[in-house]
Amino acid sequence: MDVWKHCLLSKRKFGGKPEDYFEVHNFIDSSKLFIFHTKHRILLHNLYGIELCVFIFGHYIINSEGKTILIRDIAAEHCKEDLSGYVPTLNDWFINFQLPYNFVIPEINDTELRSFIYKPFLRSTCKSSFIITCSDFGVYLIEKIYGHDKALKLANEIPPEQTVNNLLKNYRFEHKWQLFPDRNELIWLQKHGKN
Repeated sequence: MDVWKHCLLSKRKFGGKPEDYFEVHNFIDSSKLFIFHTKHRILLHNLYGIELCVFIFGHYIINSEGKTILIRDIAAEHCKEDLSGYVPTLNDWFINFQLPYNFVIPEINDTELRSFIYKPFLRSTCKSSFIITCSDFGVYLIEKIYGHDKALKLANEIPPEQTVNNLLKNYRFEHKWQLFPDRNELIWLQKHGKN
């Protein structure tokens, strides 16, 4: 499902205009810039991705109808729409996935940066969740949140082959919810998704 379809569904659920929700949906799907495959959902379509949305966009938005809408609700609906009504944890994605033996978790002295790098692991205790922050996608997240200088620090510590595209090449889906969008949402979009 593309970003605009998510925006149309948010308009239906929360009111306002589809544009009110674009930034949140665009961020959750920004992982497509790094792996243009359904596997991109592994990175932000989870409770940690929702936590990041709240961190980046704040706790709520005021939509064009003047209603207060929680960012976590917009992000959770995005996950449900793409994942058969399910909002997964990091463990749901990473518990049975192993990092390659040569995966590098950088030792960085910057406390703020180090805290960010370790956050997925602290949320899941799955070492494989370091893929989110110790990869080209992690560099992107750090640039978006902390700026260019901190992103460069991480980029200089990660091997060039440590990309999500390479790391997720052997990932295998284990559950049906990981593969299919919510059928009811697709039906609604077919009937009403033109506006």
